[in-house]
Amino acid sequence: MLNTCFSKGDQMRITYFDTVILFCLNRINGERTIYSLYHLFQGKKSSQTIQDAHLFGLSSFFNTVPFIRRAGLEEAAAILHDKRLIKENEGRRYFLTAEGKQVLDVHIEKNPLPLYLDGWKYHNMADLFWERLSLLTQVSSNLLYRQKTFTPVQKRKETTEWVKGYLKQQGSNRDQLAKALYNELLECLENRQGIDPALLIMRLSGYRMIGLTSMQAAERAGLEFFYYHLYFLNVLHFMLNEIIDNRSKYPVLSNLIMDPGRIVPLTMSTEKTFQLISDGKTIQEIARIRKLKVNTIEDHVVEIALNVQEFDIRPYVELEKQRTILAAARKISAKKLKAIRDEAKDATYFEIRLVLARHGEEQWN
Repeated sequence: MLNTCFSKGDQMRITYFDTVILFCLNRINGERTIYSLYHLFQGKKSSQTIQDAHLFGLSSFFNTVPFIRRAGLEEAAAILHDKRLIKENEGRRYFLTAEGKQVLDVHIEKNPLPLYLDGWKYHNMADLFWERLSLLTQVSSNLLYRQKTFTPVQKRKETTEWVKGYLKQQGSNRDQLAKALYNELLECLENRQGIDPALLIMRLSGYRMIGLTSMQAAERAGLEFFYYHLYFLNVLHFMLNEIIDNRSKYPVLSNLIMDPGRIVPLTMSTEKTFQLISDGKTIQEIARIRKLKVNTIEDHVVEIALNVQEFDIRPYVELEKQRTILAAARKISAKKLKAIRDEAKDATYFEIRLVLARHGEEQWN
């Protein structure tokens, strides 16, 4: 048997990617297939993936590994299975073994999960922020040394046009801009617990200096690429959180963020439903107006509850029934809707999904 080929030492030797997979599978605990992680990492904007991200306390990983492939995830699961760290129930649903939980604890203690990683909150702005920051840093540095000819590190037209427009707004104060940008970066990143600014700084370009690629930076830092990738995002997400919370302290950096007032946008279809709800329409009326199924509109309401903190779910689930559903969910310690409905017999699946959407992730905090 292949399983017997692995010693205890082999079981303990896993990658950081394996550690993250074990962590996520431990949270899901066999209630979803391995492919739910694929959709999570890819950032699939389906109601199931969005709700599961919050329900299982995995929203920080949403859209953080868009380069992952199904085959790569299957291969990782096969290796973990061969090492007896996970076991398969049915249809690619995995549980951690006792050994798997022990290995996970050891590796999480040695290499913790990134403290500020928040893919759900920042997935729609992190890439744009990085593009603008890296290009503005390069341009400012070169202009400071009166160097007008260089190869820009960012090629996307929208980004280059934005930086040109921003510099034009600054007028002749190019030296001042470079100094302000440097000081804000220093203020934002210096002496911060839980982040390593070098993981970002080594990728910045400037006058007669080309920043490293993500692969080169990982090699320079002596880190597994996946570890480097998540911790690079950790720095970006920390910066976004810090800048949005303290915009007056970071007048230059805050300009690099698109629409910081709306961090997590609803999907376009849900946005239309939200507008109709705001106009006082019922679910049935919205389904009729939009020529969509009631179930689809209910999916939208669940998505709104996940994203809009001030959205009141009491018109859809009275307070007493919310308590009943939460009590049932805690009692059975499962995220299977049917099991919760069997316990809270008068609740509909929609009501259960809505309550879990609003309160499900609280248990992980």
